[in-house]
Amino acid sequence: MGRGRSKRKANQNTTTAVTVTDLPNHIICDILSRLPLNSIFTCKRVCKIWRDLTLDPYFAKLHLSRSPLSIITYCNGTNTNNNSPSSSHFEIFLLDDPPVISRPLSTMKFTAEIDFPYFGIQKVASCNGLILLSNYSSEGDLVITVCNPLRGQHIVLPKPPKSPSHLYNLELGHNPATDQYKVLRLSHTYHPTRLYIDIYTIGIDDEWRSIRDMGQPPAFIFPNFVFLNGALHCIGHENVRFIYSFDIEKEQFGSFPLPSHFGDSFEFLGVVDNRLCIYSEYSLHGWEIWSMNKYGDFGSWTLEWVIDGPNACGFDGCFKPLKMLKDGSLLIMFSNSRSEIKGKKTTLASYNPQTQVLKKIKYRGTLPWRTSVACVPCFFSPMDALK
Repeated sequence: MGRGRSKRKANQNTTTAVTVTDLPNHIICDILSRLPLNSIFTCKRVCKIWRDLTLDPYFAKLHLSRSPLSIITYCNGTNTNNNSPSSSHFEIFLLDDPPVISRPLSTMKFTAEIDFPYFGIQKVASCNGLILLSNYSSEGDLVITVCNPLRGQHIVLPKPPKSPSHLYNLELGHNPATDQYKVLRLSHTYHPTRLYIDIYTIGIDDEWRSIRDMGQPPAFIFPNFVFLNGALHCIGHENVRFIYSFDIEKEQFGSFPLPSHFGDSFEFLGVVDNRLCIYSEYSLHGWEIWSMNKYGDFGSWTLEWVIDGPNACGFDGCFKPLKMLKDGSLLIMFSNSRSEIKGKKTTLASYNPQTQVLKKIKYRGTLPWRTSVACVPCFFSPMDALK
């Protein structure tokens, strides 16, 4: 009987080894989605199951909800000294939060099977990790491409109809109600003043849909658009200045006024932590950034940041506020036109409102202003919308 009790006790103490691969797939997705981007790509090489999980739309949505802001730049293929073309590629700059001033940012490079050999890139926009690129072909046709660097995939959109004006903007927006992505071309004419919209819904439309006359728009529209709350926003100017918005789902325009004290110097919109911001690069007091703390509420504009004397510190050119960091600093991307003859070079900095110190953030790699955008990298495939 003693031996029997010992045997039963031994069986009770025996446990079966369990590894992470034995966990349910949704738990593994949850774990992987919390990892830094470079760690996710390391895990993709562990086994086929993990690789397939990172390609699942469920993982893409989970990761997008947690992924931190990064900066993505497109580098077109160039000719080397022996006239053999180098490959085009994307570089993703992984932002530290808070930044480690003494250490350069980590970067990841992704080959892009996209080459725009003519005239350089005309437009770069982003939405939920998807990147929109546009250029002209050798025949003069507008070529519009939507891609995801993380997936190494891209789609070329059908040729849009002829624009009634050479003044137009290309933008990319997302309809959260239907999970659809739309590319918009907004053409603006004068004498008479008219706004024309061409829309292409990825995976739905076979060709562009044209809304050829949107009626009387503002006399002037500032060219930078930002996407927030399912709508694209820009600044319009008639007798007064206001924010002009285009609802991606309803495909309708709306507007709300700007406080009169902003004046004509506030020309740029941005988004910081899901709040609409307006800012000026020409204020006598330095860089001023106001935030709309309650979306659509005229009275909720608050002066959040005043950066004194940026030019005296060697910060010149255009700038974009990106996000609030964990230490309370504001992350800024700006151009330094004096540092690069052929084009503006992008510089990153953090501004601490408590100490009023503006510090540059080190990085290695190429970060040209015109082809660099701040976005949240994701694993959503543009091909999924075509199914």
